[in-house]
Amino acid sequence: MSRKKNPPSRARSGQRENTPGGPPNGYSVGYKKPPVASRFKSGTSGYPQGRKKGSKNLKTLIKQAMIATISIQEGSTSRRVSKIEAVVMRQLQSALKGNERSAMAAIKMAMLVGLLDDADKTAGEAAALSAADEQIIEQLMARHRKARRR
Repeated sequence: MSRKKNPPSRARSGQRENTPGGPPNGYSVGYKKPPVASRFKSGTSGYPQGRKKGSKNLKTLIKQAMIATISIQEGSTSRRVSKIEAVVMRQLQSALKGNERSAMAAIKMAMLVGLLDDADKTAGEAAALSAADEQIIEQLMARHRKARRR
């Protein structure tokens, strides 16, 4: 005689059957299913002492300060540029007037962004440095090294 297989019970599959005193709408409390009353309320944080919405970290504050625009005079006209652009322009103006520290800072900036790479890398670019320019840069670098040793 063959046995009839009983359909799987919900109680065996990890779910409880609805009982008259049980949870509403078929929701059963268990693993990863907390009681409705003890869950986090929607719209409130699980860590209320934590960072407030809209607060900014140091990197964001510095970035916003650097990209803020200011008005500068160029001859008889004025134009608006970012603060970081104004700093670079002022550094270059000071370097052109003969300030060696500004010149070294300008050269370091150019090296950081890759403007002073080897000539074979910049052969296709029109802004490649001439031999005289490279000699001037080497002299400045030598003076700077000598000044640092003192």
